[in-house]
Amino acid sequence: MSLHGNEIETPKASYSRPELLYLGHAMELIRGRTDCASKQVAKRIHQLIENSGGSLSCSPAKECRTLQVDLSLVSKQFRKLYRVTMRAYARQIRMRTAEKLLRDAKRLNVDETARTLGYSFTSAFSRCFQNAFGKRPKRYQMQSGSGQVHKPDSLLRTQFSDSAR
Repeated sequence: MSLHGNEIETPKASYSRPELLYLGHAMELIRGRTDCASKQVAKRIHQLIENSGGSLSCSPAKECRTLQVDLSLVSKQFRKLYRVTMRAYARQIRMRTAEKLLRDAKRLNVDETARTLGYSFTSAFSRCFQNAFGKRPKRYQMQSGSGQVHKPDSLLRTQFSDSAR
């Protein structure tokens, strides 16, 4: 402290913001935990989709609510892990299951196959199947029954191989 005339000068303290350092570190920890939790839920949803055969009854949103994890975070993690959205992956698995049912279960017609997979409308199932395999399900079933082996489009094969990684 020094005196200059009538004024008393006090040493000025330098201001540092330690709370920002701690806040930044805390945010990193929270983000890390959130990423870890959403990653675990994404893996769980991947397994649920696999186990359900891609059934429309499998609900990622319901699973996220049950586990109290944000669906958008889980969706981002799922896409990061498997390079495909949850909806597209479920559709791939559903079409793979449909292909097996139409090829192997000769007693099921297209309508029954659609209902087995959770479709309310056979036309929606048929359109999705045609987009995946390039043929209507009935035609696919007739051709696979005559001994011809049908190989899926290259696009579908690459989607399946990408999701298997």
